[in-house]
Amino acid sequence: MSKNPPLFNYRRYWLAALIVLLAVLDPFGLASSSDKASAQWLNRMLASKYHNDGQQRIAVVLIDDAYLMRNNTSWPMPYGEQSKLFKRLLAYKPKALFVDLLYSHDHSFGDPARGSQLLANVFERYQRQGIALWLANTGVARGEDGQANTLEHFAQVSRPALVVWDGVDDKYPLAVPTALGVMETPALAMYRQFCKGLACDELPADAEAAARLPPIAVQWGLKLAPEQVRIADIRHCTPSRNFVLDGVAQFFQAVFWKLDDSAQARCPYSFTLSASDLEVSSEEDQALLAELLRDRLVMVGANITSTGDLVQSPVHGQVPGIYLHAMALDNLITDGMDYDREPANLPFFNINWLDGLELGLLALIAVLKALHARRSAGLHTWSRWRRQEIWFFSSPYLSWLLVMLVLLAVCVLLHFNHITPVNVLGIVLLSLVLFSERIEAFFDRGR
Repeated sequence: MSKNPPLFNYRRYWLAALIVLLAVLDPFGLASSSDKASAQWLNRMLASKYHNDGQQRIAVVLIDDAYLMRNNTSWPMPYGEQSKLFKRLLAYKPKALFVDLLYSHDHSFGDPARGSQLLANVFERYQRQGIALWLANTGVARGEDGQANTLEHFAQVSRPALVVWDGVDDKYPLAVPTALGVMETPALAMYRQFCKGLACDELPADAEAAARLPPIAVQWGLKLAPEQVRIADIRHCTPSRNFVLDGVAQFFQAVFWKLDDSAQARCPYSFTLSASDLEVSSEEDQALLAELLRDRLVMVGANITSTGDLVQSPVHGQVPGIYLHAMALDNLITDGMDYDREPANLPFFNINWLDGLELGLLALIAVLKALHARRSAGLHTWSRWRRQEIWFFSSPYLSWLLVMLVLLAVCVLLHFNHITPVNVLGIVLLSLVLFSERIEAFFDRGR
């Protein structure tokens, strides 16, 4: 019998093949869930370092319950009330406007005084003044098989922006093929408007070209806009500290999230106004709004208790859906077409080279574990490197440090190349197998 048997026997290779198969098939979605948790955790760790280039260009206007009660009105808002709101907003001359409300059913009940044409006329004024206007669109043919979409007279005075899509998990696509043709999403549509007259990176030529690009892995920021304190009371908002303290706080919140999820209760990153803020009457307040809104990319959405239009932010918890569009646009303004993304999948397989990189890191852990086992058995793998081998594998801590350094280097390289990270949490947990013998020995003491 050989004094130095192979590092792995054939059963180990069968086990490795099984592990690769499980990683590819991802039964029960366990690997995908771990990948998503890692991406969200890293997003939270880096949120305080997110650049504020886009934050200075975007404003969110929220129609909320307080605004409805203040004006003694209902939801959906009567068209007359909406007309007043958008007239006020038009007076501040935004650069472009996206309205995340779906005008699919006329609720004026035939009353001309409350007719939807009143609001359509206001939207037409945006077009006449050269302010680009997009309305939310579902991408389906209205009336076919009971499908709902924007009413015709609203569609004639606006541009469509797709707000419904499938097949990209929690990513944000630039454009998606629909029954009405390839349609761009609000973030790309407004980014094109932003880039007019500016030296932006080369944009996709058209919606078809945009649809072939990978979706945005949206990165969320943490620090509030400096202008926010000028328009609202932000004393209830959790203050941002510095990168190290915020990172430590996010780490412990990720570990103990079942005990206390309050660390996610933060005010949204995007500069935000309530619809009520537009109703100011003093010249001083109106001048302030003109300063804050002029030439901004404005997105109007709703935060109404009964609507349920919420998305999950890894940094802020549940927020109104308009903030996803605002943050995707912010990513484009900040990074251009070098936004964060996942690598493209291999042909005929729902895997990419990043999955192969994760398997390579797991293979490194397995090899190091096997080498430790050989040393514990008094065997040596390479006699010519015997001294180095004895030194390096004298403690599993050195091997674990090697794995962590490789993992850190990989994450840094991916970050600077705007690629979503590997499954950091899963790899760190699996790397603890290097300490399995030490852990067993600790619990077996005295037996």
